[in-house]
Amino acid sequence: MKTILILCLSIGLFALSNTSQADDCAPKSDLTWAKATYAESGDTVVIQGSRFRLIGIQAPQIQQKQKFYTPGQPLAKEAQLFLNKLLANNNLEVGIEYDTTKVDAFNHQLAHLFLKDGTNIQEKLVESGYVLAFTSHQNTLHARCYFAAEQKARKNGYALWDIAKKNPELHFPVVESSELRKEDDGFRIISGVVEKVEQSSTNYIINLDTTGIRVSKRYWDRFDFDSLKALLGKKIEVRGQSFFYKGAMFVVIDNPYAINLLNPLNRP
Repeated sequence: MKTILILCLSIGLFALSNTSQADDCAPKSDLTWAKATYAESGDTVVIQGSRFRLIGIQAPQIQQKQKFYTPGQPLAKEAQLFLNKLLANNNLEVGIEYDTTKVDAFNHQLAHLFLKDGTNIQEKLVESGYVLAFTSHQNTLHARCYFAAEQKARKNGYALWDIAKKNPELHFPVVESSELRKEDDGFRIISGVVEKVEQSSTNYIINLDTTGIRVSKRYWDRFDFDSLKALLGKKIEVRGQSFFYKGAMFVVIDNPYAINLLNPLNRP
């Protein structure tokens, strides 16, 4: 009888956990339905003539040769193809859900997208391993869902995570701060031990051995400085657009979820 009771409790907790995750991924409001045209990349879809950036994810950069040359990142075309197939297999019908910020600086609309069967498209993409979870513009509606999906893909070694394991010399999507090269700019997840946390008149400063993480003063209201100070001496992962400047790599972040120990999976 005791064994049966323990088993029932375990099943109940597992079901509760699955339900909680499903709730994190489900729409929080009524959706606006529209016909998509095609995916320009793993995180950008053209819908009725407008470009929509998919909230909460970051796809590998497709090589760009026009105007300014931008090198491509691993599996960029594969991520685009995966998304296009997902759309095509569902008659290009998508449900649009907005978040806190609806338009970015490039006039792209920002949205969470869903299929008719309730599938969260971003969750599907992150779970496949072709894209990464990334929170920006204070759009946090399904952040827990996307980070949980990434955790699954990483654990199972799918797509980008397989590359990270088998080809560490590519420094993508994850790289140790101590191994960074000048050419390792662009979106990455950088890992290292926090050696300094301080506040200047314009920035919160978090330094790894060769990487400077900066939080501009205009974003301070989104961060708890005591939580940042508590990172001192701990190994963290920070994700964002990295750039090389005066002999060091820098990442400017605008949301605490960019740091793994502060993202929603590590909060109550």
